[in-house]
Amino acid sequence: MSVSVGIDLGTTFSAVAYIDPQTKLPQIVPNSEGRKLTPSVIQFLDGELIFGSEAQESYNAGEDDCVATFKREMGSDRPYCFVDGKAYTSEELSSLLLRHLKEDAEASLGDTIKEAVITVPAYFYSREREATIRAAEAAGLRVKKIIDEPNAAAMAYGLNHWRENASIMVYDLGGGTFDVTLVHMGKNGELSTITTRGNHKLGGRDWDARMEDILIAKFENETGLSIRDDHELVSIVNGMSEGVKKQLSAQNMLAAKASVSFPGYGNAVVTVTRKEFEDSTADLLDRTGALCLAVLDEAGLAIGDVTDVLLVGGSTRMPQVPAYLQKMFGKKPLSHVNPDEAVALGAAIQSSKDNESYATLAVRVVDGKKTTDRSKTGLNSHLSVKAEKKLNSLGLLSLRETTAHAMGVIAINDEENRYYNEIIIPANHPRPVRAAKRFRFYTSNKANNELAIYVLQGDSENPLDCQITYKYVVTGIKHKTGTVIKIQYSYDVNGVIHIQARQDDDTVDLPIRRENVPADISVFGQPVKSENKDQGFNVGLQLGVINTQSVVHKYKPITFSNVEWVKYDNVSDHPNGDEFDEPKVHIIANEENIEFHGYNISEMNEGVKYTISPFDDFEIECDINTSTISPHPGGYLEISLGLISAQLTENGGDILMDGVSVATVDPCFHLKMSLTKGGQYEVEIDGKTVGSKFKASTNDVDVRFGFVHGSHYCHLLSHAYVTDISMMQAVAGETDDDDSPDTEPWDD
Repeated sequence: MSVSVGIDLGTTFSAVAYIDPQTKLPQIVPNSEGRKLTPSVIQFLDGELIFGSEAQESYNAGEDDCVATFKREMGSDRPYCFVDGKAYTSEELSSLLLRHLKEDAEASLGDTIKEAVITVPAYFYSREREATIRAAEAAGLRVKKIIDEPNAAAMAYGLNHWRENASIMVYDLGGGTFDVTLVHMGKNGELSTITTRGNHKLGGRDWDARMEDILIAKFENETGLSIRDDHELVSIVNGMSEGVKKQLSAQNMLAAKASVSFPGYGNAVVTVTRKEFEDSTADLLDRTGALCLAVLDEAGLAIGDVTDVLLVGGSTRMPQVPAYLQKMFGKKPLSHVNPDEAVALGAAIQSSKDNESYATLAVRVVDGKKTTDRSKTGLNSHLSVKAEKKLNSLGLLSLRETTAHAMGVIAINDEENRYYNEIIIPANHPRPVRAAKRFRFYTSNKANNELAIYVLQGDSENPLDCQITYKYVVTGIKHKTGTVIKIQYSYDVNGVIHIQARQDDDTVDLPIRRENVPADISVFGQPVKSENKDQGFNVGLQLGVINTQSVVHKYKPITFSNVEWVKYDNVSDHPNGDEFDEPKVHIIANEENIEFHGYNISEMNEGVKYTISPFDDFEIECDINTSTISPHPGGYLEISLGLISAQLTENGGDILMDGVSVATVDPCFHLKMSLTKGGQYEVEIDGKTVGSKFKASTNDVDVRFGFVHGSHYCHLLSHAYVTDISMMQAVAGETDDDDSPDTEPWDD
């Protein structure tokens, strides 16, 4: 037989819980020492791994072979410690701890553990969540789900204290992390996250560090020793800091004594008062309070809208915490659940549940910023709170979590002078959730067609203030004129980011290579230089065009004006001597075609043109037919786009690039010309690239089709046709939310 468990993988302590088959209620599984909590400490002693209270005691004694608080560095590739010349990352250390927790729990339960729900701080990014999953898998655990610690605690609380329509502020101050989450209790055990904020490097250990500073200062004053300069002495004081803090957390303890025997001095005793400690840590409390207010602001709620405040995490036992929150919210915080056990108990409840289906993306724009549209999520209820009740069954409890961080991509703004974070999925949106967008993509039969996407997490417009998760490189894109690439961005049920891509109507995903972000990303905080424009990824709200170097601009389709031009020669001189008005050239230009019709043509050069900025990306495709140009008196169709030019007769002619022939064409052919990246010209004939050259300029560029003749007294007709025209141009500053290219997401 095998069981599913919930694991609270904590910074300072960890716990395992399961659903008791007899009572059908969550219970903590005692470890091999018979204790409910296992210190998150590992000791490497003579090639053996030591866990539990023994490792904790060695750590408190300042032993160098102990490691702790490694959860704070979860997701980092940097080594957290070195043991016997071997480097260990936080992920690897977490895997060792998880394996120990699993083996202890299996021994206690007498069953094998097949899968686990593991909790993480709500404010963990995708990297930390992925690292947690990998650590569990390396420990022999199949991860059923990752859930946020405050939500797990709220489930444990709600089992016996459900209050329909209540808005509960979960204040979770653990040993190394802090989360504050606003949850909504709906009908029949439906628990939904509204908003969440946090700091995964703020927790009880920071209070310990302040206590250490107080103790060192007092011991130095008492003994005259330079304790701070002695690593061994600092380690001893560090080991007692948490104990003194816990003494002061006792209900009636207003002062605590600390005693240390120093080499060369003897025993020294100092006293720390609760007031000293609370004064030295007031700023830490204020940091948590600021996050509480930020959560309410994002939810559009006031302090008075909070039904109750739920305390979670062992550090909330410090008297200053409930006192601070009671002053802020005007009500005494709840302590109905054991703050050390609530998270593991809630995870055990979730281990009996199935995962959720994907939510429909619901977004609105407020003051130019994308936010979650709660009118479509059912989280904006202001109904009266009903009386507290017990839920009769775990089956009634359900959980819908949200995205702690917005997901965006690095983009170039409309003016193309700076990088910014273009949000795709806003923060606090129900998860799992997908969003898909489509872009027109420039391909080449010579280049390696790849698309790079830098994915961010965070709300700040400045990319450097966000976490750049990874660089995703879409590969395997086929060379195809006018191809469309669909990119799907998603948060899965665990809060992990996934990127998928498809070409045109293909139902098979394109390969994606995930790369670590370069060490130096300062370029994204600087003004955009022309040579760096290929390093951004701009997600336009309209159908976009992406060049082969992964710059995506905001594009719109354009045409030559819908006009019909008729040019007259006031006195047309004919051999018979008659004088009358007669057309010299008749030009019809509409959305897709240009027709040139010449009559009695004297010297003339008429045509249509469109002017673009040299910094805008531009592409035109069309079919050319000059076969009906009359050989007598002669003439030609003139084509130009910057460096690209041609003069085509009834026999065709040469296509020139910067004055040099790159191709000789027949009178009928398919033409594609483009100007991208501020000076990259390319020309294709019948789908084959025949010329490519970069030549930057600050002058405007005309795309022009003209008709030229140079002979007099001609009654013959000449015609030239440019048909099936498709033009796309990047236009700075123009967007239209009504023409969003969002496309339907697809299943994995």
